[in-house]
Amino acid sequence: MGSIDTPNNADNDSAHPADNHRHLAGESTDFVVTQPENESYRKRKSSMLPLEVGTRVLCRWRDSKHHPVKVIERRRVPSGGPNDYEYYVHYTEFNRRLDEWVKLEQLDLKSVETVVDEKVEDKVTSLKMTRHQKRKIDETHVEGHEELDAASLREHEEFTKVKNIATIELGRYEIETWYFSPFPPEYNDSLKLYFCEFCLNFMKRPEQLQRHMKKCDLKHPPGDEIYRSGTLSMFEVDGKKNKVYGQNLCYLAKLFLDHKTLYYDVDLFLFYVLCECDDRGCHMVGYFSKEKHSEESYNLACILTLPPYQRKGYGKFLIAFSYELSKKEGKVGTPERPLSDLGLLSYRGYWTRVLLDILKKHKGNISIKELSDMTAIKAEDILTTLQSLELIQYRKGQHVICADPKVLDRHLKAAGRGGLEVDVSKLIWTPYKEQG
Repeated sequence: MGSIDTPNNADNDSAHPADNHRHLAGESTDFVVTQPENESYRKRKSSMLPLEVGTRVLCRWRDSKHHPVKVIERRRVPSGGPNDYEYYVHYTEFNRRLDEWVKLEQLDLKSVETVVDEKVEDKVTSLKMTRHQKRKIDETHVEGHEELDAASLREHEEFTKVKNIATIELGRYEIETWYFSPFPPEYNDSLKLYFCEFCLNFMKRPEQLQRHMKKCDLKHPPGDEIYRSGTLSMFEVDGKKNKVYGQNLCYLAKLFLDHKTLYYDVDLFLFYVLCECDDRGCHMVGYFSKEKHSEESYNLACILTLPPYQRKGYGKFLIAFSYELSKKEGKVGTPERPLSDLGLLSYRGYWTRVLLDILKKHKGNISIKELSDMTAIKAEDILTTLQSLELIQYRKGQHVICADPKVLDRHLKAAGRGGLEVDVSKLIWTPYKEQG
């Protein structure tokens, strides 16, 4: 299911995430005052239009300020003149999730720099990728792309460069999407999709959703409720038993994950869907997935907290929950690699809090093996975490943990809050192999 990017998806703290969703109530309109153009500027403007892909220019963003962008794609304005185009731009100061279509009047043409990209030899429409190649491209996380050669990276960027769905409606939220997701071809002309928040079926029109909601019997994800504490519930969904739900969840998640592999063979995975529950039902806030059988001891494949629910500690809760399942299985676990820089940062925070909390309370010597048995954290992750904190020394041929209380307190403070706690007494769960 690909690598993870937890702060981007779990507890996001990057540029203006609050702008990505809103309650479905009320609209606001911004009015822009345009200045008249003089004749010389009008001639210069007509000579440079339409802008080429690769052009760099300043663009007015939602904060009413101009920011540098790069033109990624362009499209003709329906019923417009020969030079009437809209432009899909990437704000070079921001994450790719903020890429968007803009109108010509948002661009400051006096700032134009033309740096046209090299054309990818094979256009995306003619790419004949095998399933293995598609997975290889989708698996690669965007901040590093460590596993792709230059040609595959260009193919990946060409294939996913333009968001195909601009917004979705899910429950009581309208959410701006962040990335491309390969929905079936019949949805290519849909800028907005309407999701049933319980079965995750998606539709093109609101009236279709209304008709569906009258027939849909689900009020929670189609799986077993394995955890409930207060208003929080966790459901385990078997991808083999609920194939359509698993695939729809992948389509939805890909809108907010830049590097997630979209698997169609969801049979191999279990999905753990976290919900907030009220008298209307159980509303998904996020999820993580894991392979049913992992030879590499992976206990988490993908993780996502939906934008309206970010910064509430749910991402940390999902990570902690994955380790509680590993403890129940009697195994050590680790997230699927490669981790993005931000994903590693989030996991390092979790590992730091868990390990240092034990070291503070523990009296006497303790080994990395014992820490691993207590926490279900893989020994290699414990070693690299403690080394990064400079709490490991190498003496007489072995690693020794040096835990000064003041140093531990300083590191714990730097690691931040631990988020929502998993109440293990509320977890009722049988590992998959025992269910079989």
